[in-house]
Formats: sequence, C-alpha cells, structure tokens
Amino acid sequence: MTGADRSMRAVSGPHAGQPLLTAGAPALAAEAAFVVCHGRGATAQGVVNLFEPTYRHGLAVLAPQADRSRWYPRPANAPRAENEPWLSSSVDCVAAALERAESIGIPPERTVLGGFSQGACVVAEFVHRNPARYGGLAVLSGTLPGSMDDLESIDIDGSLAGTPILLGYGVDDPHVDPDHVAETVRVFERADATVDERRYLETGHEVTGDEFDAIGGLFERALES
Repeated sequence: MTGADRSMRAVSGPHAGQPLLTAGAPALAAEAAFVVCHGRGATAQGVVNLFEPTYRHGLAVLAPQADRSRWYPRPANAPRAENEPWLSSSVDCVAAALERAESIGIPPERTVLGGFSQGACVVAEFVHRNPARYGGLAVLSGTLPGSMDDLESIDIDGSLAGTPILLGYGVDDPHVDPDHVAETVRVFERADATVDERRYLETGHEVTGDEFDAIGGLFERALES
C-alpha cells in the first residue's frame, strides 16, 4: 500500500510542508522500516519504486519528498555552508520519517536508512548528526556532503555501535569523488560503524543489482533483530 502521511509538519526550512510517502507493510503489520531519500530531480514515489525489488514482508517504507525535488542547491562537494539551510531542513525530513517509524513501534535499530545520489548524501548527513545504532545505512552514489576541508574536520560526536553501512559507487560516476568516499569511510569507522565499501567497475551514476542484494540483506537482519 502507498499513501501520504502528515508527520512532516514539524520540518522547518525549505522543505517545510512537504509530504512523507508511506508504502509497504501497514503500521499494524510492520516489523522493520526503510527510510529512503530520492535523488535530485526525482520524487519520493520514484525512489519507492526503485527499491521495490529489495522489499520484504513486514517492511514499512517511508520516503520524504524534497521541495522542488532537490534536497540542496549546490553540488555535494561544495562547502557545507553553501548548502544551508537546505541541508539542515533535509535532515529534519529524515528525522520526521524516523519519528513516524517509532510511532508505529519500529525503533532505530530495526530501521534502515538509504538514499541514492543527493538522497544518499542526506541520509549520511543525518547519521553523522544523529549517531545511534541503526538497522543499517545504504549510501548509494553519494558521500557525506561538504568540501574536502569540511570532511577532514568532521568527527561524529557519539557511537554508531556497529551499524552496518553499505557505501556503493561506480568507478565511472562523475558525481562521486573517491577522496570524498575515503573520508566518509573514515568518519563512519571512527564512530564504530561497520563499513562495506563497494566500488563497481564500468559503472556510472546508477544502482547495481549487487547493491540491491546487499540492501535486501540489511532488511533481513533488521527483520530478524
């Protein structure tokens, strides 16, 4: 089932008033959750459809929508200040989706966060700002946002307590800098996450079948916990 949700009313900034799309298992049958963010120029419905091959019985899917289908206006590797207040507002959207999951009885440790491209950067930024044990984090064709100077100065104030993180990207992806990937891995590993970095040859800005399989594995573990 798919429907609109009103739990994003507390979001401030540019994304205030945007909807939260819900799909998958209904609240009474949900045992785990997937909070997923779309890429630039895409939609919540589009990203829900994109990851449909990975879904499992008992999984609730929560997808926030960005204003004008973009989470922030500048490139992901621009200085962080240049993407404010959009970046903080996008983090608020992820927080609202997590709150919705908790309201139906799904705690963070049974919630997987994921995103593609800009959406991947958004969920990575949320976890950076809100360290905890999550069911998983899937950062596909994205990294922590910010310039190299920004990333080199970042440390997470807390522990991710073994959260499994999938960080997948293509060698031929013009939007993902390997140096930014390396710094993103450093930040998350120093916060006690378990990072699975997957670099795909002859792959551009796209999601691979191998990544779908890996995300399905994250859902299986979340549903078993």
